Formats: sequence, structure tokens, C-alpha cells
Amino acid sequence: MQDNKPPAWSSQTSILVAAIIALAVLFGGYQIGKDMALRDNARQAAGR
Repeated sequence: MQDNKPPAWSSQTSILVAAIIALAVLFGGYQIGKDMALRDNARQAAGR
């Protein structure tokens, strides 16, 4: 029986890719949230 272990670098690479994806998702969510907050503030200011 052989151990089908992945090469040592693959786990580090997958961790790096996961970290990059997480950062991209967080950054995208931050930008969308900021845009929505600015629109909401503008709508409230115009409504007053």
C-alpha cells in the first residue's frame, strides 16, 4: 500500500490560495458595504 500523500508544497500553496481568496472576498464585501452606506447616507440627507 502506498501513501498517496500530496507533496509538501501543495498544502502551503492551498493555504496561500485560500488566504488570497478570503482577502479578496473581505475586500469586496467591504467595498460593497461602503458603497451601500454612502448611498444610504445620501438618500437620508436628500430626504431631510
